[in-house]
Formats: sequence, structure tokens, C-alpha cells
Amino acid sequence: MNGTISLVFAMLFVVGIMVPAFAQSAPDNVVVNEIDINPPGDDSKTISEWVELYNPTDSSIDVGGWKIASTTVLKKTMTIPDGTIIKPKSFLTYSYQNVWFTDSGESVELRDKSGVVVDKTPTLSDIHNDFKSWQRIYDGFDTNDSSDWKFATSTAGSSNGKLIETQASKELILTVSVDKPSYLFGETATISGSVSEKVFIEKPYFQPRPITVNISGPDYEKTVTLYPDFKLKYKTTLSLHQVLGINQGDYSVTVTYADVTADTSFSVGTSVVEKEELEDLPLSIITDKSEYIPGQLVTIKAYADNIIPFEGLKFTVTDPKGKIIANGNLFPTKGEFKTTVYLDNVNPVYGTYELDAEYFDKSASSTFEVVKDFKEDVPISLWADKP
Repeated sequence: MNGTISLVFAMLFVVGIMVPAFAQSAPDNVVVNEIDINPPGDDSKTISEWVELYNPTDSSIDVGGWKIASTTVLKKTMTIPDGTIIKPKSFLTYSYQNVWFTDSGESVELRDKSGVVVDKTPTLSDIHNDFKSWQRIYDGFDTNDSSDWKFATSTAGSSNGKLIETQASKELILTVSVDKPSYLFGETATISGSVSEKVFIEKPYFQPRPITVNISGPDYEKTVTLYPDFKLKYKTTLSLHQVLGINQGDYSVTVTYADVTADTSFSVGTSVVEKEELEDLPLSIITDKSEYIPGQLVTIKAYADNIIPFEGLKFTVTDPKGKIIANGNLFPTKGEFKTTVYLDNVNPVYGTYELDAEYFDKSASSTFEVVKDFKEDVPISLWADKP
């Protein structure tokens, strides 16, 4: 190590007033904010190693009598003079003796008057003998995890970097709406809204707070997690297909963001006639759902106003290409005709299927749809663990 370059002078007091909030909850005491254990030059000939303290609180703190201590081989300990005050959001930088710290495997403690360890750095190493130092990624960042420290060009006596924290305010506004109040099966509901500001989670690491959309209805429950875009808006969709578990009825939507909630609702209807209405017809035939995907079973039911002994109900199922995929005779059980038909999934035919029935001198027909296996659009959000 050649030459003598002194970055700071012994007992140098540097003050910088900072105004940001922090990504983590700011600690309630002074911390070691930055340290250079191997500055340029020959550490054995000059007093050049230094430690920067930072007061992240909103009050002045008396650090007189506190100690800054090496905890490894050398174990040199400096005592801060009595009456030393660090103002809020301010820095204090110290050098001490030649070779205060070791260049590898060093950890530095800050102890109060009683010897209690107030703060401690991770285990640090610096063999570069240059102007770089170990520093918290943001001033006062409340963690001693080594991943939250950076090795970068020295900023002795000044800010390592500021991170504005957006917190949920009492005036946070959350909205939600659907594009229509009611839908038919096969349609897609669009749920959208906005927030008045972005909110972030502080621990265990800095990250955006998600928006939670809960949709509930008849025998149905779904939760979607998404994030507001750069315009503070969000949107998701819900495919209203019976093959996805959607049933006829009313659905409620509850959106939660940072303990603020907003609600809306919609309904889903069907063109399938209910059993009670069918029983008033001379002959009727229906399926248990209006839509299916290949590989499923279609449950077919038929009702007649007058059951004729030993008379079978003839039925046929025809695909959209006019091919009969199932037929046969059904006999009633407790006044109901019932059977199932398997939908081929090897060479599926999509579209509208015809269902026809004949019973004595009566006839009836119905339809159902075979659709592709719907995969709902799932919102994807990407973010880094640190800005």
C-alpha cells in the first residue's frame, strides 16, 4: 500500500439532514451506516479507516460514552467523547487508530454507555484498498442481513441513498366495478377499479402490497391477486362457463387493498329451463349443464306428463356435423328418464349438439354446447425485491 490518502480526519463531525422515510421501519436508535475497513493507502501508517454513524429517528440522541468496537482479531475499541449529540436524520463519522479493523471477516459493534450492543454490522471483508466502502443500501435500513448492504464508492458523512416509503393513508381510495350488472353463461365478466396511491409492504423485504379480489357465489369461491399499474388501475376477468364451476345466481366481489375494501356484485343467468317449469310440459328433455368440455359426461334427463307403462323414450344426440354420437331407449325411474353420454376427447367436435326425444306421440328437443377447455387469464405482475 503506497502513499497516504486520508478520507476523513479523527473525530470528524459531519452533519447531513435527510427527510425520507425508510423501506423498513426505521430503527429507534443510532446505527452503523457505513464503514471503510480498507481505505486507500497504508493503514499501518495513517489513521484512515472510518465508521459512519447515522441517527434515523426524529429526536437528537446523546452518544457520549458509547463505543465503536472491532470484534475480530484486533478488538480495538473507541469511546465517543461525552456530550456528543447526533441530531435527527444526521451523520457522525469517526476515525480512530492505525489498523483499527482487519480487512477480512470483520464485524463492528456499536455499544451504548452500559455496554449493550445497539447495532452490529454483518461480517465484512475488503481487500481492494480503494475508495469503496460497505454501506447500508439506504440510510438507516433496519436490517443487518448482508444482502441489504452494498460495497460501493464511499459516501462518508452523506447519504447512501434515500428510499421514499408510501404508506397507507387514511384517505386511500379504492374503487371496483363490473362492466355489466348481469351476464349469461359463456360471457366474460370484467372486474376493474383504481387506487389513489400505491402501498408497499416493509417486512420481511420491501415489496408492493397486492390487491386481493375475492369472488363468491353459488358453490363458488375464487381469489385473485394483482397489482395496480403505473396509472394506479387494475383489471381482471372471469370466464362465466359452467365447466369452470360457475352456477346460476348472484355473485359478490370484494376487493381489499391495504385494509381498505370496496364491493360490487353481478348475476349470472342461463337459458336452460328449470325442472319445475319442464314438468308442466307434455314432454321435455334437458342436460345438467349448458356447456361441457371433451372428456366429460353429459347427464340427460327427460320428463313426461303422463308415464305410459312399458313404453320407452327414444333419444338421439347429434353433433354439429350431423353425426349421431348416442341413442337408445330409456325407461322411467320414479317418473324420470335419465342417462349419461361420454364426450369423446380424442377427436373432439366443438359447437352446438342437438338432443331429441320421442315418447309415444310426443316429441321434445334441446341443445348443449361443447367448448374448448377454458384457461382463464391470470394477471401477472413483476417487480424487483429492491428499487
